[in-house]
Amino acid sequence: MARELRRGRGVLEVDEARLREVWEKQPAGKGLIGGDPRRRPHWVHPIPPEPAPWFRLGQSSEEHRERLVRFLTTAPAEIEIGAGSGHFIVDWAEKHPDRHFLAIEVRWKFANKIYKKLTRRGLTNLWVSDNDARVLIPEVVPDESIDVFHILMPDPWWRPKHQAKRIFSPWFVDVLARKLKPGGILRVETDVENYPQFVETLVTAHPLFESHDPELEALFSDATLTLRQQWCVEHGVPIYKRFFRRRETSILNDVPTGARV
Repeated sequence: MARELRRGRGVLEVDEARLREVWEKQPAGKGLIGGDPRRRPHWVHPIPPEPAPWFRLGQSSEEHRERLVRFLTTAPAEIEIGAGSGHFIVDWAEKHPDRHFLAIEVRWKFANKIYKKLTRRGLTNLWVSDNDARVLIPEVVPDESIDVFHILMPDPWWRPKHQAKRIFSPWFVDVLARKLKPGGILRVETDVENYPQFVETLVTAHPLFESHDPELEALFSDATLTLRQQWCVEHGVPIYKRFFRRRETSILNDVPTGARV
């Protein structure tokens, strides 16, 4: 808990020269949390046996991968990137049984908490993955299949040498744009000053995204706060919110479904 509720520096610093350098290397795996799962000789932490709703690249079978793809394409689908212990996504999935959800959390102990919660509540509309989203989403999620991406209180990775680990980059924004359905939503919330402007600059520079639309916040008015958001409310720390809609233009005539970005 103490780590999750650290305030940090408060203001995001942007080293443009270093960012340009690391962004060029990101598609090849620069900055991945825990490394590229396809290159790991083994996994330390166990996952539930298939067909349990937990997917891990490099370990899950091709049949299980197909189960996940079917799951994401047979109902309106939402993905939370950096789900923590699942305080938001588990409750959101319970409130919306007609939708399908994927919680991506690279820290196994938190991913395991999410899995235990969904099991206790008997949820059948929520899957878990402990892969880095920047590997999992391009590799597995079909193009134009997701209705909402939630990125709530992402780690700002304060140090300049850690900028490659930040989830937002031109390359990953393009990944998100391709995986969202036309009209889909990218929801971003943070307590870090300058981060919203940083995100907005990257997202609105992409031709498939519209400008931030604050009216979209109403769609999530009954969403449970993450633990970090609760702490911010209790301590008077502002939460900055951005909502971007994917333009109605389709890319499927030009880009093969599921193609790696």
